[in-house]
Amino acid sequence: MSHRKHKKNLRRTWFLRAAFVGIIVIFLLLLAMIAGKWAENQKNKQLQQFPHGTAETISDGYAEKTITVNGKKYKAKSNMEAILFIGVDTNEEQSNTDGYLNTNQADVLLLIAIDHNTKSYTTIAINRDTIAKVPVLDIKGQFADWRTQQIALAHTYGSGMQDSCENTVLAVSEFLFQTPILHYISFSMPAIGVMNDAVGGVTVTIDDDFGGSNGLIQGETIQLNSSQAETYVRGRQGVGDQTNINRMKRQKTYITAWRDTALSCISSDNEFLLSMLELLSDYMVSDMSINDLSNLANNFSDYADNGICDIDGNSVKGEQYMEFYADDNALKELILSVFYDAV
Repeated sequence: MSHRKHKKNLRRTWFLRAAFVGIIVIFLLLLAMIAGKWAENQKNKQLQQFPHGTAETISDGYAEKTITVNGKKYKAKSNMEAILFIGVDTNEEQSNTDGYLNTNQADVLLLIAIDHNTKSYTTIAINRDTIAKVPVLDIKGQFADWRTQQIALAHTYGSGMQDSCENTVLAVSEFLFQTPILHYISFSMPAIGVMNDAVGGVTVTIDDDFGGSNGLIQGETIQLNSSQAETYVRGRQGVGDQTNINRMKRQKTYITAWRDTALSCISSDNEFLLSMLELLSDYMVSDMSINDLSNLANNFSDYADNGICDIDGNSVKGEQYMEFYADDNALKELILSVFYDAV
């Protein structure tokens, strides 16, 4: 069976068994509406050791871990689930490339930390310019070494599909002090325009100076078309102060506005989620199984949104590109606050 035909058959299965949860699962913007049970395979996974603490207990294969950081004890929260959202910087549908390298970088990285005990979730925004340890693959696609570079480059190792996503997950996990990430969902950037038009356009106020590009005039409030939406979310060169930090602020604005508009569409159109899933299927790569989707759908509820957390640090101009250096202490505190409880 060809890769293309196999992909279409998998797509049909998704439509039949997970149509309702559809876009809610594959795109984090509607996570305010979902809650998932633990997938069965989680029982076989373990928390990796926090590099600045001492693991005292690990039970049930995943949580129940106590660590010591700066003289204070913390216990890993039970029933946590982390999903990495990856926005891939390409203008095409996602597909395999020949060889072990590709040119598609991870332009957007958002980690969704779901706390099933408190029925809430927290989003951690990771700057794509972050200088971090990135796993490098050899010509056989196997791990070769770690290289310190922009974390966005982790996705360039591999075929551009599952292996590249897994490499990105490994890089983000390592950066976040080996925080376990159970699933990933990636989209290529043309999905932005598709999603924008599916809800009839998203209304935002243009706070940055786009130089009039694409009709985006600073100070005006407009309903974005597909082309404008992609420029608004992706634009950096020649826009405002040209930093990724500023672009991340726009992405937050767009995420909130799109979610609110999509919720309105869902309430008025029973077929909205199914049609959205079909439109986006060519732009998505994920390791989430039908069981994962079903678990999320079966636990559909009103989880509380704890907001989007930025990582403190500094952006500087490197020899060639912008470089973001995270504040190590602030990052530790963030991970502890999201994934651990003080004992």
